[in-house]
Amino acid sequence: MTRPLVPIIGLVALVICLVGAFYDWTAFLRSWLVASLTWGALPLGAAAVLMTFAMIGGSWGQASQGVWRALTFTMPLFALAMLPVLFGVDELFSWTRPPSELPEVVRRKLLYLNEPFLLVRWIVYFVVWLGLAWLLAFKARLARTIAAPGLILWVFTLTFFSTDWYMSLEPEFYSDVFGLERICAMAASGMALGLWILAPRVTPAVRKDIANIWLAVLLSWAFMGFSQLIVIWSGNIPDEIIWYIHRAEGSWQWIGRMSFVLFLLIPFAILLSTSAKQSPGWLRIATGICLVGYVLQTQWMVLPAFEEWRATQSWLVPAALVAIGGGFVWVIGRSLEHQEARDE
Repeated sequence: MTRPLVPIIGLVALVICLVGAFYDWTAFLRSWLVASLTWGALPLGAAAVLMTFAMIGGSWGQASQGVWRALTFTMPLFALAMLPVLFGVDELFSWTRPPSELPEVVRRKLLYLNEPFLLVRWIVYFVVWLGLAWLLAFKARLARTIAAPGLILWVFTLTFFSTDWYMSLEPEFYSDVFGLERICAMAASGMALGLWILAPRVTPAVRKDIANIWLAVLLSWAFMGFSQLIVIWSGNIPDEIIWYIHRAEGSWQWIGRMSFVLFLLIPFAILLSTSAKQSPGWLRIATGICLVGYVLQTQWMVLPAFEEWRATQSWLVPAALVAIGGGFVWVIGRSLEHQEARDE
C-alpha cells in the first residue's frame, strides 16, 4: 500500500511547490536549491562507495553493491532537480549584481564567479557524474578500470561543485577545506541511507565492515569541519568569520548544534559498540538519526546565506524535500525490486 503512495505524495508536494513558485519565486528557488542539494548527496555518496569497492574488493562490497547501484541510479534525478535553480541564478547569488555594487573581495573573484562559466561548470559536473553512474551501473566489468580515475574526478568535481553551490552563496567567504568537508558529509549521508536499507539484508559481518567504513567517513567529516573552524576563527578575518556568525544567530545556532549531535555524536556513540554494528536494529537507529541530522545540516549550511527568511519558506522547504524525495525513493525502490526479481 505504501509503494503507490510515494509518487502520489511526491506529486502533491510538487504541486504545492509550483503554487509557491508563482506566489514567491525567490522563496521557491531557495527551498528547491536546499532540497536538491540534500537529496543529491545520496547518489554521489553511493558512487564513491562503488568505486572504492572496485579498487579494494571485499565481501562487504560484493554483498551490498546492489543497494549502492540503486542509489546511484538516482543521479539523473539530481540533474533534473537542479535545472530550476539554473533559471534563478540572479535571485540566489549576490555576485550577479553589478560589479560597482560588490565589495572589492568579491570583484576579484568575478573571473570565476560569472553566470556563463557557472553554467559550463554545472554541465561538466553532471556529464562526469552521469557518465560515472552509467559505467558503474551498467558496465560492471569496467568498474575496476575506471575506479581510481573516477574517484579522482569525483573529488575534483565535487570540490568545485561545493564551491559553486554552497560557498559562493556568500562570495566574501572562502575556505580551502570547504570542499573536503562537503565531500565527507555527502559520502557519510549516502552511506547512511545505503546502510539503513542494507541492515536487515546482509550478514552481521558485512554490517560490521560497512559500519566501520561509515564511522571512518563520519570522523573524517568531523576533522574537516573542526579544522575549518579553527583556521578561520584564529585568522580573525571579518569576511570569513561572518559566515559562522550568520549561522550562530537566532534559531540557526540551535539547528546547527542539533544537526551536529544527530549527524555525528549519537551515531558515533552507537557505533562504539561492536554488537551495535552487527545489529540491524541499532544500525537503522544510528543511520536514521544521522540522516535527520544531515537534512538539518544542509539547511544550516545553505539558508542562513540569504539576507532574510521568507515566511513561505516555512512550508516550501519541507514541500520541496518531499517532492524531490518522492522521486528518489520511488526510483530506489523500483531498482531494488528489479534486482530482487532478477536474482530469483
